[in-house]
Amino acid sequence: MKTGILHFCGAIGIASILLSSCANTDMAKPDTNQPIDDADAASVSYEISAINPTATLSPDASGRLSAITGDASMAKAASGGFDITWDTATARLREIRFDAKRGKDEVEFKLKTDRQIDLKQVPTILGAIKIPKGTYQQVRVYARVEGDKKDPAVRLIGFITWDSKKIPVEILLSGQIELLAKGKDVVVTDTNIDWKGSLKISMDLILTKLQIGDFTGSFANGKLKISVDINGNLHNKVVNALENSMSVEHTHD
Repeated sequence: MKTGILHFCGAIGIASILLSSCANTDMAKPDTNQPIDDADAASVSYEISAINPTATLSPDASGRLSAITGDASMAKAASGGFDITWDTATARLREIRFDAKRGKDEVEFKLKTDRQIDLKQVPTILGAIKIPKGTYQQVRVYARVEGDKKDPAVRLIGFITWDSKKIPVEILLSGQIELLAKGKDVVVTDTNIDWKGSLKISMDLILTKLQIGDFTGSFANGKLKISVDINGNLHNKVVNALENSMSVEHTHD
């Protein structure tokens, strides 16, 4: 009888050990990522510059340009007959934002402002963001510009070259635009090291999708003027045009 009791108790003990072992194996391991310390952060200074300021308009723009200017010969222009060059490119910057994953956390750090930036200046300083120590993956940097008809989000001034003629053109974009750039991992280990975030916006990539022919405008005194409300029907097209037009690179000494 005692032997049976001992066997029974032994079985219970072994089962308890096995269950305890399984429970410890299945239990999620604690997150070893240290909590974010905002006071222990490095400074990342962002700058932006516009590249590839000259582009060729698509053939479907010719009909729209012909209708706006009243010059029927434009509608017969061959493919590649229109080149556009920007002399002035300004934007009303409202926010820079750094989004990333840090371990299991999704984090963001941002700088809010309200000022005009000159995209033609190389480079244009945007401002600095404090980023705490850590390893940041799936990095995305956003630059939000916003404005109205009086103080537009973006103003582009240049000229269209056609048939050896230069036609002045001005484009005003009102509403909210968010430029996105995907970057490589950022690892901050020393807060005494200053980082630089270089943003580049490619004007020709924007024009590849966003064509003069998409909009209506006016033509007076030999100048073409186009005003676009981005929050209207063309919002999705503008977003698609800007989606891949910006790149980012984070470096430090």
